[in-house]
Amino acid sequence: MILREHRSVKLLAGDRRTREVKHWTEWFRRVPAIRRKFCRWSQDFDPFHSNEAASVAVLANAAAQAGYLAHTEYVALKRHTSRGRPFRQGRCDLWVAEVAEEISWAFEVKQQFAAAGLRRGTFEAKLDRASKDAREVDRNEADRRVGCLVTVPRSDVKPSEEFIAHVDELNADGDVAFRIAGRMGPVWLTFRIVD
Repeated sequence: MILREHRSVKLLAGDRRTREVKHWTEWFRRVPAIRRKFCRWSQDFDPFHSNEAASVAVLANAAAQAGYLAHTEYVALKRHTSRGRPFRQGRCDLWVAEVAEEISWAFEVKQQFAAAGLRRGTFEAKLDRASKDAREVDRNEADRRVGCLVTVPRSDVKPSEEFIAHVDELNADGDVAFRIAGRMGPVWLTFRIVD
């Protein structure tokens, strides 16, 4: 697989030699076009500025366009929080597989609408929550379980260069992180691989 750069997708954290970065770069470079299609189709509607479910739908559409299988909000076994930790029925936000290479990822996604002064503690707490949820997904659901944080500027925040640099810096702590740009504004995807 050739790792191609895309002007709207910037890698902020992660090793370009890993399969996650290679595959996810191909996947996420399709996101800006999908955002534009939503905007044209539904009078400036950007799913990332709506809610977590709409953001996951964009990611699933992009995965399908990249040639991957994608499944959203599916029933999955999860560890219960009780001491004995028996499994229970739950839902996983997103499952993506690259069939040819036989690899798959189960994602638990959280979304935050960032204020101009987004604090490191707030950012880390949301990423920790996504990671905790990913750990609860049964290991048999996918090859890798991943916590994902989608960060979008609040509607009252104009993403200045300083704001973008600040959120880029916060994302550098992820295992893998991308900033997706475009005329609708930046969106950050931060990942923590839990196994």
